[in-house]
Amino acid sequence: MKAFHENRTYHSTFPFTVIMSNDIDFLAHWHNDLEIVYVFEGSIRMGINSETRILKAGDMAICSSGDIHYYDSKDCSSKIMMVIFNPSLIGFPGGWPLNVRLTSPFMEKRIATREEEVRINNRLSLILQELMDEYNQKLEYHEQVIIGLLHEWSGLILRHVPLDKINPQKDKRRITNMKIMQGVLEYLDVNYMHPITLADAARQANMSLFYFSRFFKSLSGMSYIAYLSNIRVNQAEQLLLTTDKSILDIALECGFTNIRTFNRVFKQIKQRTPSELR
Repeated sequence: MKAFHENRTYHSTFPFTVIMSNDIDFLAHWHNDLEIVYVFEGSIRMGINSETRILKAGDMAICSSGDIHYYDSKDCSSKIMMVIFNPSLIGFPGGWPLNVRLTSPFMEKRIATREEEVRINNRLSLILQELMDEYNQKLEYHEQVIIGLLHEWSGLILRHVPLDKINPQKDKRRITNMKIMQGVLEYLDVNYMHPITLADAARQANMSLFYFSRFFKSLSGMSYIAYLSNIRVNQAEQLLLTTDKSILDIALECGFTNIRTFNRVFKQIKQRTPSELR
């Protein structure tokens, strides 16, 4: 599980993928690629930048280029589809959308009341289904069909979903905060094995401890300590599964100062002990 700037790789030279997932948990991260989320069943908590929603069946979310987003399935159960692609496929290699941003990244089915809203939501949902079918079946010329569907999806979103024009002066603080958070996430991913404190991260962001704590939680959905512990435990889990290193060596390599703390935090997050993976 990556937890910072995700440099997405695809299985082919065509930068497009569809992923089905059940009860996904994924730490706050960001990338230039677009990520469209559709909930088939159940519910899931999702955060995009500073907004959080409990998404239910029929709801959609749109992670635009650079948006910081996370998935949280605690106390929830869901089946979701994620359509992820490089915006160069629809003519925006530098990121989508251009010069505007979505007023809200969430589209909740139960909120749509007007006939036109329902019609557009139904078509957007159908496009996602068609994209999944084309991706899975891979019939002749499926890449061209996928690009056409993505253009239609983009056009419908930009035409019918509320947008805010980006004003470099008015949006300066929001853009600055996004860049600061992106930098902090990368800092944690590179330095998680070291004894980095809340004060260290606050200095990295050039913020006071109090403000940084609130700022970090508003964008990541969890406290700084919880986020750092998740990074360390996720890395430790991979090492436990793929290497013959001792549990103590893995604990120290992943930033824990003693085996007792490692065992406690690991079980708290993974609901099992490290030794159960061996």
